Amino acid sequence: MADFLFSSERWSPLLWLDGLRAQIPTACVLCNGRTQGGGLCTGCIADWHYRYKQVRWRCQRCKVAQLGGVARAASQCQSCLDSPAVLQQLAVAFDYMMPLDSLIWRFKARHQLRLAPVLARMMQQAILRDGWSLPPDTQVAYIPSRPSALQKRGFNPAAELARYLARLLGYGFMYGALGLQQQDDGNAQKHRTQQQRRHYAQHAFVWQSARTPSTLLLVDDVFTTGSTLQAAAQCALAHGVSQVYGVVLARVPWIM
Repeated sequence: MADFLFSSERWSPLLWLDGLRAQIPTACVLCNGRTQGGGLCTGCIADWHYRYKQVRWRCQRCKVAQLGGVARAASQCQSCLDSPAVLQQLAVAFDYMMPLDSLIWRFKARHQLRLAPVLARMMQQAILRDGWSLPPDTQVAYIPSRPSALQKRGFNPAAELARYLARLLGYGFMYGALGLQQQDDGNAQKHRTQQQRRHYAQHAFVWQSARTPSTLLLVDDVFTTGSTLQAAAQCALAHGVSQVYGVVLARVPWIM
């Protein structure tokens, strides 16, 4: 099963359609208000940025947001303080909360592929918001899907996002750079505890590319404990990649 719903032969016409869509009036994908380009309206964009900034506290490394409670004095959460950094930096487009989390559900569960360029632009904005300066030869890769998830959806959400994001940033795109070494689909990732996720992720990935870029930007959709992204980054580093950055659509927050 391929990572993409559309083959590379059909990709160019789709990009042309995206360019055409950007020039015509459309409804906001979140509130149905008037906008242009098939994305978010100005009001929803402003609300998105406001919500990200107006949290009680946010870890400067894993970007977990604390909702409620007393703001912490430390710049990092205890989990990050207790473990060595693998990613150079992590960018998060938004916290996994209403109403923006509905975009992920529509994209993944309802197969609304038209949201891929919209969500990729949000990831691009997250990188710009954090002020990253990546080398021009940076390559973009993605977290592979489990076979059962690919069979169910027909596409890998992270791969679709990575392909659009690479185009937006002007970086190279690495198809299938990472593969799954373990094929255990009996216990889906979302049902595992944090300890189970970390144990599973330690040996989950294999480097499949003949190329070894100096800088790699890893793309995933939702960051829960970080074990998946960390393990994928460790796999890349073990195979000669010098530095790995990560970007995700959403980060699951702490609710105090």
